[in-house]
Amino acid sequence: MRSGRRARQALLVTGLLAAAWNSDAQELQAQMLQPLELEPVRFGDGVKDSIGVFTDVANTVFKPPGEGPFPATVLMHTCGGLKGPPNVHMKQHAQSLLEAGHVVLVIDSFGPRGFDNCATRVPSHSAGIADAYAALALLAAKPFVDKSRIYQAGYSWGAFVSAHLASPQSARLVGSDLRFAATVANYGSCAFKQYRLVLPDVDRPLLMLLGGRDEELPAAPCFPLLEEMKAAGKPVDWHLYPDATHAWDKPGLQAKGYVYDARVTKDATARMLTFFSANR
Repeated sequence: MRSGRRARQALLVTGLLAAAWNSDAQELQAQMLQPLELEPVRFGDGVKDSIGVFTDVANTVFKPPGEGPFPATVLMHTCGGLKGPPNVHMKQHAQSLLEAGHVVLVIDSFGPRGFDNCATRVPSHSAGIADAYAALALLAAKPFVDKSRIYQAGYSWGAFVSAHLASPQSARLVGSDLRFAATVANYGSCAFKQYRLVLPDVDRPLLMLLGGRDEELPAAPCFPLLEEMKAAGKPVDWHLYPDATHAWDKPGLQAKGYVYDARVTKDATARMLTFFSANR
């Protein structure tokens, strides 16, 4: 039954891809939930140099010791948001990047808008895009940030944003002259329901890290899509973890079918950092 469902999803995406190559420049905007949410969240003015057990990482800039300039990464959360023990993984990812010499900004796209997770309300992807570009502008203005090396990494809902940011349409949507150097989508997908996530006009490096046992956002819609895009010269890369489920980096959620995998979590972070280093 599962294989049949995945086959139907793959056929749906193939049809969507065929239509995408003939669509107009409003393709991305046409997918957004209406009305568009283009007012970004606000970020803290201060800059911190460490992340402790009780540190609130939401919408705050963290930098390594020294003057820089450093590469920087914007992190975007899952549908679970940032509140609650299962979502401490975002703080852990921020810590890993900080230790690797990156300036880090973890966006909380939900809290400032008055809700904690997608069970309460599902925001338009336009909100995530607006937040990402606002974070990009903030970091680009910092003297300790290397403006040519600002990246974004998203998880699940945040991974949807990662895929959209690889398209120039995302910058046009919010009127940004700046673009991310590269983006990484962790346990996202290439299509979701009626939405195309990886658009045919991708022009910025995009790495898709996918779970072979992810039943929430299956990897199936990405194939042969990504292979065809790569062959056409598009800057897309991917890695499939055959035994990984959705949210492989979040312990304690087996009731949802999520199996924490420390090995995959570590490897995904390593692949992300290697990908960022290769795209500057």
